[in-house]
Amino acid sequence: MRLFAVVRKELRALLRDGRFAMLALSMGLLLAGLLVTSAQQHRRLAAEKAQVTAAVRAQWDAQGDKHPHRGAHFGLYALRPDSPLAAIDPGLDPYLGQALWLEPHRRNMTRFRPAADEAPSVRFGQLTPAFALVALLPLLIIALAFNAVSAERESGTLRMLHSAGLPGSRLLAGKFAALMSVVALMLLACVGGGLALAAAGGLPQADAIGRGVLAAGSFLLYYGIFAALALAVSAWLPTSRLSLFVLLGLWIAFVFVVPRLGAAAAERAVPLPTAERFWSGIQRDYTQGLPGDSDLATRGKAFEADLLRRHNARRLEDLPFGVAAVRRMARDAYADRVHALHFDELWRRHMLQAQWLRAAAAFSPAMAVRAISMKMAGTDLMHQRHFEDAAEAYRRHVNAKIDQWDADHTRGLTSFDDRYADNDLWRSVDAFRYVPPGIGFALKAALPDFALLLAWALAAGWLLAASVRKLQP
Repeated sequence: MRLFAVVRKELRALLRDGRFAMLALSMGLLLAGLLVTSAQQHRRLAAEKAQVTAAVRAQWDAQGDKHPHRGAHFGLYALRPDSPLAAIDPGLDPYLGQALWLEPHRRNMTRFRPAADEAPSVRFGQLTPAFALVALLPLLIIALAFNAVSAERESGTLRMLHSAGLPGSRLLAGKFAALMSVVALMLLACVGGGLALAAAGGLPQADAIGRGVLAAGSFLLYYGIFAALALAVSAWLPTSRLSLFVLLGLWIAFVFVVPRLGAAAAERAVPLPTAERFWSGIQRDYTQGLPGDSDLATRGKAFEADLLRRHNARRLEDLPFGVAAVRRMARDAYADRVHALHFDELWRRHMLQAQWLRAAAAFSPAMAVRAISMKMAGTDLMHQRHFEDAAEAYRRHVNAKIDQWDADHTRGLTSFDDRYADNDLWRSVDAFRYVPPGIGFALKAALPDFALLLAWALAAGWLLAASVRKLQP
């Protein structure tokens, strides 16, 4: 019997199976509802970000006459645009904040976390399309495949298939191919529909399509792992009931237990500093100086003495530029250095925690595919850091430009209350235009996770191949 004939027979059996019709319809309706709801939220959030960005920029441009440094403290907001795939997998976005407040002297954390605004019932767990793809679709595979071989053995049809000359390897391959065909169709509809809905009915960009293809490929590999494990367990164990019990145990461990234990181990191994400790450390290093540097007052006196020496002047009032602005630029440069060191250390700890989670993925393919999904959707820590670094570079650029204007348009020591900047200065500051990284950035970050998922696929494939001998008459 040819493999194609086996696949056709298995597909026909699946379509006639009442379980498949009920489960597929339920899963399809659930995914459709989640996709529509998530896409609506995605478009609403994008529209709100666009409105806020326009309003903040209009306020900035129309500040009126004021001291330039006061104008700089008026500040700007930087909001990160979301990828269309974020409608499928919002990842860490609800917990990372939506905007960065850009002001002089200080680098801020992101603000306005959507998770903080959710109803208390939602905080126990948000049902997203990504969660359905990671957790619920494998359950559908288990429900369809837990007795795929054991039922044949229990009903006596397995011996009949052997007598007809069908090898066990071809039987398992046909069952696997039929099961994956059905799952692939559901996955394709989910990812394609999510991209189309998030793009408001238009065609998504090539980068989003490429990311969607990689995400869909990783999910397909993930489902292949569950299908292979389900068929192998059904072949190895003597009864369908025992097979279902073992597969449900594996599903619970992969989807819920190992991720929770991995997160707890990461938090314990690499604890993050409290907000009070983090900001007090920045303030301490700024005022007292980094190792090998003097304190703030000493640095200020040395800077002023160097200014007088380089310009051959006796008093600060005699210098041909705005001393207050130049002094601010020097202080901010040191503050930027201190902030960079502390933020880099914080990101280093986040990355170490991510490595612990990646190590835990050796015990759960669900963790590996979830990491890939977030990276392809641009909702992971690496993409968040890329945005924050770009916003920080823009903040420094804005402050340096305003201080340089102040230094160029004043002389010596001027009063802080003087009003000599107008809307022309504010409008001369370019708007923040963030360009997200391309698919190569996401692929490079996800390579270790792809390797782990591939290792799981090879292990599941080996187990399925080894189960062939259990089908011998």
